[in-house]
Amino acid sequence: MMKNMKRFGFVFLTLAVFLVQGCAEMDELRIANTRQAITVRDQTAEIDKLKAELDAASRSSKGYRDRAQSDAKIKRELRAELQKLASSIGEGALVRDTKEGPMIQLPETILFDSGLAKLKANGETALEKIAKHLESHPAAMVRIDGHTDNDPIVKSKYLWKSNHHLSAGRALSVLHYLVNKGHVEEKRIHIAGYGPNRPIAPNSNKAGKMQNRRVEFLILSEEPSQSNQN
Repeated sequence: MMKNMKRFGFVFLTLAVFLVQGCAEMDELRIANTRQAITVRDQTAEIDKLKAELDAASRSSKGYRDRAQSDAKIKRELRAELQKLASSIGEGALVRDTKEGPMIQLPETILFDSGLAKLKANGETALEKIAKHLESHPAAMVRIDGHTDNDPIVKSKYLWKSNHHLSAGRALSVLHYLVNKGHVEEKRIHIAGYGPNRPIAPNSNKAGKMQNRRVEFLILSEEPSQSNQN
């Protein structure tokens, strides 16, 4: 009887130990499962977040590409129009591509005599065509840039203190013609006189200096791209 009691007690104790161990293992398993579930949930949330960021970046990139393509198309169309305008003016008028956009360039010989800012007859004819172009694009803005070579002013020194003054005076003469005779609204026009500071050819020879003496027109549409200096 005592042996049976001892055997029963041993078996009961063994079962109790197994039960306690089993419960402990179950608790650890539940804790592990809970941690794993939290980890999976966090990873899923992170994946969703990354996916959302990727989608947003993709949409932004597409929008940027679309805008860039639209700006490039506008520049191509403007250049084609300016090329026709330059061809109609002739006498050395041309279109020059810059980072700001295509510019129509008129050499000094079309517009002015050396050292002067009074428009010649040929110059007025050329500006009349530019005014008509601006009239057909009522939302466009225009910047008129006056440029010279680096030779010091001699003959007309009594009129201009420097090449900067001469280039600004020429840009102003063009503005006055476009406003007063071309009937372009003054608020659509800006002017700048760069003097010899922005040469497009070497000033070391006669041909280069002739190219540098010029007036340029930067025409911006109503939806201009982000422009940079040339």
